[in-house]
Amino acid sequence: MIVRTILTPSSLDNLSDGGFDVAVVIDVLRATTTLLYAISAGASKIVPVSTLDEAFELEKKYDNAILCGEREGRKVPGFHLGNSPSEYTEESVGGKVIIYASTNGSVMLNKVRRFADKIFLASLRNVGAAANRVIFENPERVLIACSGLERFFSLEDTYCAGMLVEKIASKVKNLDVDDSTTMARILFRYFGGDTDKMFGNSVHARYLGDKLGLKKDIIQAGEIDSDDTVPVFADGEIAAK
Repeated sequence: MIVRTILTPSSLDNLSDGGFDVAVVIDVLRATTTLLYAISAGASKIVPVSTLDEAFELEKKYDNAILCGEREGRKVPGFHLGNSPSEYTEESVGGKVIIYASTNGSVMLNKVRRFADKIFLASLRNVGAAANRVIFENPERVLIACSGLERFFSLEDTYCAGMLVEKIASKVKNLDVDDSTTMARILFRYFGGDTDKMFGNSVHARYLGDKLGLKKDIIQAGEIDSDDTVPVFADGEIAAK
């Protein structure tokens, strides 16, 4: 199995379209964590968009759509929900179509569509399940895409990528990895399972926790392997498949 890891969105510019059997998108704080909550709470489907204009326009096409997401970590005016995982309950999203726009995660999801037809969403909460799903697919080439922080490197996304690869490597021998994948694995080994220490060194975690008062979001994002659902992004929509 060949595994290539993208640590920043701009690195995608160096890849040719297609070429990967499976892609895994990671945005620990908070898109792939929050969207996992949404799917587990019974959302019928999620449509990730890259801009707010797209979100407001797309809402008109559905009878039961709600607008969700953030800009600079804060709920967007006119949106029904922000980006905190605990907002996504069965009562708030069950049976509904979610139009989702975030600063990093939804943008990366739409960028990665060029490179693989089958895309999984991974976070710390479902990293083990995501690894097992990748193994089950038995792909020749896997792309792991870290959403990053406003086009730059993200500690928590790279840590999660490293954990994902370590779990795959425990069951698949002789992985062919690049330097980015190796770096992610080394970062994970440094912190181990100590997500408190890892988040304590994360710029974005400190911003969310200290400036926006969203420490609960960080705690929820750090609950490793607490969910066995693996959301799948295909044909422009995210669902549990």
